[in-house]
Amino acid sequence: MVAVTIILAAIVLIWLLSFFPAGSGVEPEPSIIITEISHVSAGTGTLTYASRVTLKNNSSTTYENDHLRGVFYVNGYRACIIQTLNGYLLIPSHHYGVKTLGGEGCRTSFWGPGEEMTADLTDGTFYPGAEVTLEVVDKRSGRVISKHTVRA
Repeated sequence: MVAVTIILAAIVLIWLLSFFPAGSGVEPEPSIIITEISHVSAGTGTLTYASRVTLKNNSSTTYENDHLRGVFYVNGYRACIIQTLNGYLLIPSHHYGVKTLGGEGCRTSFWGPGEEMTADLTDGTFYPGAEVTLEVVDKRSGRVISKHTVRA
């Protein structure tokens, strides 16, 4: 009788645990992250609200950077869209709100794991203390493949 009770209790426990999501409850790290936001002039070091953002491919996936679009939000409001994360293809495009892209992640057609790129946005896009969110969108499917939020 005791053995039957223990078995029934184990079955009920397993059934109850199936209602809770698996995993530790910790969100996985986004595949593309913001590692730095700079507010100072690269030349003089003075505060100019420079809005240079460094991004890192934090995953084990190699991305075709021309198939990616970056959308930046400041405190929940869309601030800037980078239509391509390929540095060479950005040059001839209409790229309002972004001056340049640089770094190893945008120099070729592919953005490899661990590589970084820096987007130099229009001065004043970000300011100290603002909540900055980056959504990286696969242009072919329209799906957000990474979303990361930091304080500027």
